[in-house]
Amino acid sequence: MKLAIILSMILLIQYVATIIQVRHYQKYVGKIVSRYKGKEGYFLYSGMNRRKLSPGAVAMIVVNNDYVIEDCYILKGVSVFSKFKKYEKYIGHHVAKILDDHHECVEKTGGRKKQIPSFLAALSMAAENAMVSISKKKLSI
Repeated sequence: MKLAIILSMILLIQYVATIIQVRHYQKYVGKIVSRYKGKEGYFLYSGMNRRKLSPGAVAMIVVNNDYVIEDCYILKGVSVFSKFKKYEKYIGHHVAKILDDHHECVEKTGGRKKQIPSFLAALSMAAENAMVSISKKKLSI
């Protein structure tokens, strides 16, 4: 009986923590979108990397029509109280720079995903989405 109560409490806490994280994500996306609202040629992409035992990460990038990163934000950590932080390294660079850095890291680690930083894997996912999406839009024009 005690075990069932403890497991129920753990599930309830996980549910509440998930709601907190989703609301924080939605607020931050809304903040970024409002900053670029009314401007043509800017797109928001996000990527996520989950880890079982080590901290995961969520990345958001704003990219223009020329594949140049205008804004970059990363949330990394294990706590629901982790916050997005601006990541200056890629701002003003082509999206391919993220993919190049990810590829270099994969080569250094011998392809072991656990040794690739979670924020870089999340950024790489967002960059891939940007490259595919913008190129499709350009082809359809």
